Amino acid sequence: MSICAWPAEELEFVPNCPVCGSPDRSPLYKGMTDRVFGVADGAWDLYRCADCASGWLDPRPSPESIGRAYENYYTHVSEDDVSMQPKSALVRQLHAWQNDYKNARYGLRRKPASFGGRWLVPLIPSLRAKADAQCRHMIRPPIGGGRLLDVGFGSGAFLEVAGEMGWNAEGIDFDPKAVELAKARGLNVSCVSAANLTKQENEYDVITLSHVIEHVYDPVPLLSDLYRLLKPGGVLWLETPNLESCGAQRFGANWRGLEIPRHLLLFNARSLRRVVSQVGFNKISQHWHAMVLFSIYTESNAIADGKSAIEASPQILPSLVAVIDELREMLRPARREFLTFTACK
Repeated sequence: MSICAWPAEELEFVPNCPVCGSPDRSPLYKGMTDRVFGVADGAWDLYRCADCASGWLDPRPSPESIGRAYENYYTHVSEDDVSMQPKSALVRQLHAWQNDYKNARYGLRRKPASFGGRWLVPLIPSLRAKADAQCRHMIRPPIGGGRLLDVGFGSGAFLEVAGEMGWNAEGIDFDPKAVELAKARGLNVSCVSAANLTKQENEYDVITLSHVIEHVYDPVPLLSDLYRLLKPGGVLWLETPNLESCGAQRFGANWRGLEIPRHLLLFNARSLRRVVSQVGFNKISQHWHAMVLFSIYTESNAIADGKSAIEASPQILPSLVAVIDELREMLRPARREFLTFTACK
């Protein structure tokens, strides 16, 4: 990993909280480096807001320069490369059961699918929560299909899932490489931001935002743009790492969710609910994205051992610590690894 400093002329300073605007803060972690992908220069400081308890980088890479931090990013890997990664027999069986459940509940055509999963998965809270989160808690669209927009679509995997459900699914992303790969797979995507969709209003039935808002410089304008794009009664689904999660508390500066410097800001349950409500959304609900601790803990342990997260060894069985914290997450929504919310316009 490079130890060079990020050029001073390519930094911007952020004295106030990007979430609530408060100037009152305290340092949370100092001198952090890119220990996930190991491609970004610089040492970075994370501050915590005294008002809303969100965390943010100060200084942070300028919008013009931050692209360098996304070299070798996961969205630059084809879906075929990801699917070829080895999995244990147990993981393959759980995956097949979940596919059967998702096929029955959401109208998908996922393979391989093991018959019986549609009855077994609902009996195991973690399995059901994981499967529902992967389908982003979507209902099936109306006859004729509704319009769904995935903002920051990443690998494009969810666009394929939404299309199978019957949604007229579109995706936008600022990353040209991700757009190129998705178009090659026949997906309806474009390289544009929500703010650039200036002539559209009341267009979409559903907008989803998965692990995007933590990469955004100004979250309130983005959420306002999404509110404008949704039809009255439309649904926003979003997910982001939780700065007050079990994993964040357990691993501190070694927590995988920090992902310095690509994650510019990190929410907690209260601050995310506050900012979503602020722009006009109502009927805000929190959901559980289960079984993420197993991978997060493995990668966080690798970081604590001086490796990068991508050097983490595949785990056949979850650690006892991860299992215990999974139970804590189920019972304590404020400590869940990911903040998974839906809200209505």
